[in-house]
Amino acid sequence: EIRLSLVGSEMCIRDRINIMRLIIYNIIVYLVLPLTIIKLVYRGLKNKDYLRGWAERFAIYPDSEKNKWIKRKTLWIHCVSVGETKAIYRLLAQLEGKHPRAHFLITHGTPTGKKVALPKNKNIHRAFLPYDAFGLVKRFLNFYRPTVGILLEKEIWPNLITQCNHKKMPLLLINGRLSNESINNYLKFKNFYTPLLNKLSNIYVQSKSDKKNFEQLTLHKVQVMGNLKFDQIPPKETMKITKKMKDNLMINDQIVIVAGSTREGEEEIILNQILKMNKKNITLILTPRHPERFSKVENLLKSKNLKFAKRSQASSIKSTPNFILGDSMGEMYMYYELANIVILGGSFFNYGSQNPIEPIKMKKPTIIGPSIFNFKDIILDAIKSKAAIQINHIHDLPKTIKKLSQLKTQNSMIQRSEKFISRSEGSSRKALKFISQYF
Repeated sequence: EIRLSLVGSEMCIRDRINIMRLIIYNIIVYLVLPLTIIKLVYRGLKNKDYLRGWAERFAIYPDSEKNKWIKRKTLWIHCVSVGETKAIYRLLAQLEGKHPRAHFLITHGTPTGKKVALPKNKNIHRAFLPYDAFGLVKRFLNFYRPTVGILLEKEIWPNLITQCNHKKMPLLLINGRLSNESINNYLKFKNFYTPLLNKLSNIYVQSKSDKKNFEQLTLHKVQVMGNLKFDQIPPKETMKITKKMKDNLMINDQIVIVAGSTREGEEEIILNQILKMNKKNITLILTPRHPERFSKVENLLKSKNLKFAKRSQASSIKSTPNFILGDSMGEMYMYYELANIVILGGSFFNYGSQNPIEPIKMKKPTIIGPSIFNFKDIILDAIKSKAAIQINHIHDLPKTIKKLSQLKTQNSMIQRSEKFISRSEGSSRKALKFISQYF
């Protein structure tokens, strides 16, 4: 009895500490909340989409719509940005097929995520997820009343998780990822993250290393499901739009190199190496990761006195350009389809790389730099499978491009890419099975 009493007292103390942590967290959130308006306005100066949807971000909803949601059986999936939204396309289509009368609420954190195409269905609804303040989260859950909630990858929001748990609403983390580099930072705050992760209904992750890392933070028996991004489907009209894009950009027999989703500083070092090659039959397409940087990359091209074309002004092109600024959103598949060779952005400085799956799935020889921590398992597997090539220094880029320009090498990588993708697909079916246990 004494032992049970001590255990009960310890749990009570632990609960009080967790409550105090949450109170402190909320105080900080409410102090920072006014600054989010300044942030939205600042971003809105570069991208007007940030000036829209403020009501949703602050959980202000029309009273006239509330009764509709009370009557609905709703599955809610939170996809922060572009990558997560693309990743659920096939899963969402499968969920629609299995639950034809259900409604699906897809929430986002960025305007670019909200613009990504999803299956056309009147029962699919889009909204911004409100900021993680106690009152805003409460209004969000009381308005939409989801039956089940899904978080993707590594979305750990204290108020959201706590309130879903309080309402006894199943909340799953799927497609989870936690790199070896990130786990050390999370372990420093283990006492904060562990109670939150334990409140989730279940956790399903991409790889064995993700499983190992999550299990250092939670009591859950974490399960491996694979990566939803391997199941992504290119838009139906990709080939048709790409053909039109190719005609508009006046690309004929050029070797097209796409630097995909590049980050700050990468455009210049890639551009310098292409210029060193001094090849007239190469067209380099630079596609910055964030639209706010389009003007910066345009100024870079101007500063080097280069003749270049802009995707947004393709109709005015009169001759084949050697340099193109890919200043459009939602066309990454088209750029990759256009490419002979892809240079993966985010991998040449300490950004941890962008997602390599899209170009490899499009069967494009892909060059990756030394920084890969965000997608380490996938990239190492792709390199081992010879579906991608890694270079340790930007100076190795010209000789690697020269090698990949050979038809024999290209065909070999295409075949290996097909095999690599084929054995990596199927995570959507697993996720469907997991989710259906709760919905």
